[in-house]
Amino acid sequence: MSTPARPCRAGSDVKPSAVIAALRRHADDCWKRYGFGPAYAHVLRRLFACRTAALGEHLCVCEACGWKAAAYNSCRDRHCPQCQGHATALWLEARQERMLPTPHFQVVFTLPAELRPIAYDNQKLVYGLLFRVASSILQDLARQRLNARLGITSVLHTWSSELNHHPHLHCLVTGGGLHLDGHRWVPTRKDYLFPGRIIGTMFRGRFLEGLIDAFKRDELHLRGDGECAAEAFHSTVRTLSKRHNHWVVHVEAPKGRPVEYVTKYLARYVKRVAISDGRILSVTATHVTFKTKRGVVDLGGAEFVHRFLLHVLPSRFRKVRHYGLYAPGKAKVKLEVARRLCPGHSDKGDDETADSQPPPAAARPLEVCPNCGLATVRRIFTGTTGPLRPRAPP
Repeated sequence: MSTPARPCRAGSDVKPSAVIAALRRHADDCWKRYGFGPAYAHVLRRLFACRTAALGEHLCVCEACGWKAAAYNSCRDRHCPQCQGHATALWLEARQERMLPTPHFQVVFTLPAELRPIAYDNQKLVYGLLFRVASSILQDLARQRLNARLGITSVLHTWSSELNHHPHLHCLVTGGGLHLDGHRWVPTRKDYLFPGRIIGTMFRGRFLEGLIDAFKRDELHLRGDGECAAEAFHSTVRTLSKRHNHWVVHVEAPKGRPVEYVTKYLARYVKRVAISDGRILSVTATHVTFKTKRGVVDLGGAEFVHRFLLHVLPSRFRKVRHYGLYAPGKAKVKLEVARRLCPGHSDKGDDETADSQPPPAAARPLEVCPNCGLATVRRIFTGTTGPLRPRAPP
């Protein structure tokens, strides 16, 4: 499968981002009111420089009609609202080639509100723990109840539609798994994966256990001083250990939807940032107004930037992870065995497939020329760079 040609955006064809305009207008107010560290300042600098002369430019040339135009480089920062569209398409293409032809459940693990301050102050540790706990629960239940290994793709989200801090994990789970003996496929029921209450109980126990172990190893940064912070932490743990309803785990059945549908649904979350340009209604000298699921929210400019920065992830932190049959180390062994044994597999001769492999795609696919309408535009590096280091052409 080759990536379809996309319209060439160069020069005046590039529309300014409403989100970046709001961030640029109110970043100074946010710094004066809340303050933020160098990591957040670095992200903002990248976003403000995206598709401007600060990152340099490339030359777009149409091989058919000779049309030429300059195109500014993109920052390709994962928090940038204008750099994720093409990245989403590439991720979707790669995942659809690897997904097993079987129904997939969606399981969402939501962190209790009481733990959100700790999660924000210890992002790598707590978010990493959330990944490990969720995957271990699903794999252990699969071994106990199905005697099989599942395929799991997990994506971290940290926001609500109002941009509040709301960490939760979306897990796409195969509706069945490869038997542990490796010789047959074990399906689940069409509308049932595992008991939701058992998943919630295991989530509560394992997450709190991991958090307590981190506290004992003195790896947690807690707000406050000494004994007061420790007592507040133990009080929170005691409270949450008694309340099952605070550990929300939502299991959504496939409902007959093909794997292509659920993969496209998940792709919208993979490269997505906290808010898109389409949700911004207005940006004034003092406020930013945007749409949410519940209506319209009008925030002060400084508060808007502050909420956006709540969702800047630590450097090198992987927000998409694969486990079980989908783990990178299983791709050429167990995943292919599972694909052959899966009921939805099409036996169209592996020999025929091997002989009809498409030629390797070019490093950068052709784009559609805005002048002649043909996919004949190539981008040429001109050696023109700005004061900031460019990441890639747009």
